[in-house]
This record gives sequence, structure tokens and C-alpha cells, in this order.
Amino acid sequence: MGKVKFGACTASALLAVSLTCGAFGASADESIADKQQQLNELREENEKRQQEIDNLGGNISENEDAMALIGDQIDGYLNEIAVYGELVTAKQEAVEQNKAQIEEIENTIAQKEIDIENKRAKAVELKAENDANLEKFGKLARYMYMNNFSNQLPVLSGSDDWFDYFVYADVVQNVGRQNEEFMEQINSSIKEQENLIIQLNDEISSLETEKATLEQEKAELEQQEIDLENTKASLEASAEDRREKLNELASENDEYQDRIAGLKYNIAEAEAQAEAINKEIEELIRQAQENRDPDMPDYSGDGLRWPLDAQYHQIITGFGFDPWRGGNHGGVDIWGSGIHGANIYAAQSGVVTTTSFTCPHNEPKRNGLGYDGCGGGFGNYIIIDHGGSLATLYAHVEAIYVSAGDFVEKGDVIGAVGSTGWSTDYHLHFETRVNGTRVDPINYLPV
Repeated sequence: MGKVKFGACTASALLAVSLTCGAFGASADESIADKQQQLNELREENEKRQQEIDNLGGNISENEDAMALIGDQIDGYLNEIAVYGELVTAKQEAVEQNKAQIEEIENTIAQKEIDIENKRAKAVELKAENDANLEKFGKLARYMYMNNFSNQLPVLSGSDDWFDYFVYADVVQNVGRQNEEFMEQINSSIKEQENLIIQLNDEISSLETEKATLEQEKAELEQQEIDLENTKASLEASAEDRREKLNELASENDEYQDRIAGLKYNIAEAEAQAEAINKEIEELIRQAQENRDPDMPDYSGDGLRWPLDAQYHQIITGFGFDPWRGGNHGGVDIWGSGIHGANIYAAQSGVVTTTSFTCPHNEPKRNGLGYDGCGGGFGNYIIIDHGGSLATLYAHVEAIYVSAGDFVEKGDVIGAVGSTGWSTDYHLHFETRVNGTRVDPINYLPV
């Protein structure tokens, strides 16, 4: 390790005029520490806000996936509802067709029943006519018999009026034959009517059977229609439930978006505050640099040396905007395999203005857990004033080998690499500041 030189600043001189010896002094260091703490709190708040934004974004993404799935389900329900609607319509048409067939059969049966009544009435009429004829013939026969029987006695006693007798007999015979033919016609008509009635009754019985079958089919179709309507109603209820869930998720996402917008606004406000605090820190450093010991050599402009051994040369985060942080990165992060505990070298000769050793947590903080904002997020750190308004800062160190007020030469070992403060792995955060303002270290380093 290079030797640390104290130069003109003795311990007594440091107690008397700390600022003139290059250090910021207790009040300046305390002010910077306070500002760094404010920065740390802002960073922690923004980290929490960003974590909440990420969580809300995850919730929104999950909701959108669920909404897409629900949309597909609703489409499926609507397709099924359309199919069932068509089936219901088909059943309704079949029911109406059955109703028409039943009505037609009922009309036919009614007409046949009227025909039967007419046939029965006709048969009754014919029977009445037949009965009247029989009665009339009976009276005629009796009358003829009663009126002519006495005339036959003389004939039978030897009268010669046989002609009258035969005429009488022939008349009686003709009248009987005509009456018999007439009665046969009447009986034939009655039989015909009875046969028609039997035929009509058979037809009615067949129609009643057909009607019963159609009514059974109609009842089954109506039940099927009810079942289809119930299924359709159930699908519509399910679709409505899915729509309500979709609206609920959409409303939830709107709330998440509003919260994200609010958080982003708060982050922007905090970043503005952090920027203002950084300006104040820069001003404090600039004022301290203006009050440095005039006898101390100024930065010669010959550049800075690499603050680590050559094998640790990988810059994992550069200067400027860093998407991972969602803001500006004020220095460069240097890493290399086995860097833990590696020597940190003074990049240029100068006076150690500040050393902060307040962070006991020296381990990587990964996955957004266990972040330690001590030291304003820098963890343990060292600031060296090189004169000419140039200063360097070394952060996240696990060991500090110098003290405020020490004069160091370019290449002296001033500390060891760690992972204190806001650090996800072992590395060196290295900054260059001109008049307190962060500038890109690459402009000074031999890369």
C-alpha cells in the first residue's frame, strides 16, 4: 500500500483551520451527510414507488391476460347462445307445425262427428219412415182383409164371383211385394248409414290416435323448447357474469393506471427534489474547494489513473441515464471477477476531504430486497479534492485506510472494494466532480 502523506496539515493545524487544510470541516461534512441522507430517503421512497409501479404493472398484465381469456369465454358463450337461439326457433316452428296439424285433425274430427250425427239422424229418419210404412201397410192389409173377407164367404159357398177373389188376391200380393221392396230399400239405406257411421267412427278413432301422438310430440317439443330456453338463459347469465368480471377488471386496471400515474408524478417530484439536493451538495463541495489550502498543489491536468488494479476493468454501468434506475447515474460502476476486497487507489494526488464509514451491511442486495441506503446510498465512501475544482469519490467500500485531511499521492491505497449501501454486488462506484458537479469519469481515465 502506498504511503499516505500528511504534508503541511498537522493535527493541530487541522483542529485550528480544517477548511484551509482541504477538509470540508465538521459543519460542511455534516451538511453533506444530511443532504446525502435526504437523497437516500428520496431514493428509498422512489424505489418503493417503482416497486409498487412494477407490482401494479404486473397486476395490470395479469388482469389483461384474464380479460383476454374472459373475452374468449364471452365469445364462446355468445356463439353457444346463438346456436341455442336457432335451436329454440326450430323447436318453436316444430311446435307451431304440430299445433297446425293437431288443429287440422281436430277440424277433421269435428266434421266427421257432424257427419256421424247427420248419418245417425238419417238412419233414425229412415227407421221412422220404415216404421210408418209398416204401420200403414198393416192397416191396409187389415182393412182389405176386414172388408173383403165377408165377400169371400159366398164365393166359398158356391158363388161364381171368382174373378173378384183373384183380383183381390193379386192386389194384396202386389201391394205386399211393393211394400217389401220399399222396406228392403229403406233397410238397405239404414244399413248403409250404419256402415258409414262405423267407418266414420273408425276414422275418428284413427284421427284421435294420430292427434294423441301429435299432442305427445308437441308436449315433448315444448319441453325441449323450455330446456333449450333454460340453457340459453343460463348461458346468457354466464356471459353477463363474465361481462361484469371483465368490467370489474377493466375498472381495476383504470385504478391501477391512476395509481401508477400518481406514483410516477411523485417519482418525478422526488427526482426534482433529489436534483435540487445534488445541486446543494455540489455547491457545498465547490465552496469547500474554494477554501482549500492555497499551498496545496492543484490538479495538473495529466489525467487520472485507473482506481483499481488492471484486471478489474469492466464498466457495468456507465455515466448518464440508466433505465434500470429510471434516472441518471452519476459515475461509473467498475467490476471484475474476484473484486471483493480489492485495493482502491487514489486516482490523483490530493487531500481527503470526506470519509464516511457508517454502513455495516457489506453484502450484495439483490432482487430488490434488503437495500441499505446508508451513506446516502453510497454506503461507505471517500472523497478526495485534487485542486483545480476537481474531486473524486469512491463508494460502496468495505474498508477505509485514510482519514479526512490526509494528503495522498496518485496511486496510494485508500480503501478496499465492498458492497455497502445501495449495491447489488461487489464493485466500485467511481465519480469525478468539477466544482461539485458530476462529470463523466471516462473523460479523465486512461481507458
